[in-house]
Amino acid sequence: MLLRRPSKRLRVALDPIKGSRFIATLDRAVDEDAAMDVVKGLRSEWPDATHHVFAWRIDPDSRRASDDGEPAGTSGPPILRRLDSAEASQTVIVVTRFYGGTKLGSGGLVRAYGQAASAALEEVEWVEEAQTHKLMLSCSYSQEGPLRGLLSRFDAEVTTARWDTQVHLEILVPIELEETLKLELQELGAGSIQVD
Repeated sequence: MLLRRPSKRLRVALDPIKGSRFIATLDRAVDEDAAMDVVKGLRSEWPDATHHVFAWRIDPDSRRASDDGEPAGTSGPPILRRLDSAEASQTVIVVTRFYGGTKLGSGGLVRAYGQAASAALEEVEWVEEAQTHKLMLSCSYSQEGPLRGLLSRFDAEVTTARWDTQVHLEILVPIELEETLKLELQELGAGSIQVD
């Protein structure tokens, strides 16, 4: 399973709509806290903006949209629908609105916020990488060599290693290979390799 995330932050401004300015900021967010940090940063950068509407999609199961004071369902959900259509991961879009004095109505808001999100998504450069899961492994010193050989066959990355009475490895393994790796670890260690 591939993770599709933005390569870098970008900002796109729409032409004013009935005097209102809409600026879409798209950025990477590895989790919900990082996404909220992007939102807070924009609120600090532009405290005089009327709204900072946002949506994020960390993965298909971790998604959120906020209308930030606009009428319910008119702004955050259209952004989230664009993120879903793009199959984005680790992505947050914040559309900042500076009110221009003329109300747009519900339909106008849906179009404006959706258009801003689409404009940002058209400009983004995506990075696709294997989605991974973290595992902690513990084994005896004599098993370390064969264990590392097995891990290399599964494209598992050792992120940290610690040695005490046993060898402890933190690894990242592609999600689609995780269950097969666990079975092979069981065979290799005859049940003696701990997997957490």
